[in-house]
Amino acid sequence: MDAKDLLWFSSGFRTVEAWRDAMCAHGYRVPVHLCHGLHEAMQYLDLTFSVAFRLLWVNSKIFVNGRVLVYDFSTSDLWAAAKRPASTPPAGALPPAVAWDRDVLAMIPATEEIVRPAPGA
Repeated sequence: MDAKDLLWFSSGFRTVEAWRDAMCAHGYRVPVHLCHGLHEAMQYLDLTFSVAFRLLWVNSKIFVNGRVLVYDFSTSDLWAAAKRPASTPPAGALPPAVAWDRDVLAMIPATEEIVRPAPGA
């Protein structure tokens, strides 16, 4: 089966498990992470298997190398963001008041040299 035929082939399945079994029967290796990624796409985006596979395939998150299917792990970042509660800001977006208590260096009192630099400095 050519790589271009995989998209067509996947459209005939309703579940990840059935598709994986068929791919293995054709001699392909399908990593568990790829199956997990497909399950997550189906769950979080409310997609059927064939639509989830097409989404990941067209966006180059699944590709073929010989007889092995390869999964781009960066897709999991999207699902992790979807799992985060709406009230939780992304890690880089912490307001200074919240980040202050996590900044160990900010807890050290400033020395006189830092507060009042020497003349000519």
